[in-house]
Amino acid sequence: LKLPLDESDEIAALESVQFALTEVADGSSYVWHRSHGRLSGVVKPLTSFKDSHGSVCRHVLVVFNGADETKKTETVACRLASGVWQIDG
Repeated sequence: LKLPLDESDEIAALESVQFALTEVADGSSYVWHRSHGRLSGVVKPLTSFKDSHGSVCRHVLVVFNGADETKKTETVACRLASGVWQIDG
């Protein structure tokens, strides 16, 4: 995900993804906006499954809307023992 983000934007984006993966049901969307209005996004968990280690993983669609471009990425995130979601790639 290569958008011209400052560090606080990147942190907010990652936090929104972590929140959605933890709180949002498959097929539902979590929409978020930065207060400065230059960045918004949608996080949509699609399906959940367990990997070979028994960890809970989720296919997730992440959309970032920047000032002049939109990035759409489909990825997989798996929950670590700490409760943090590790995103592939």
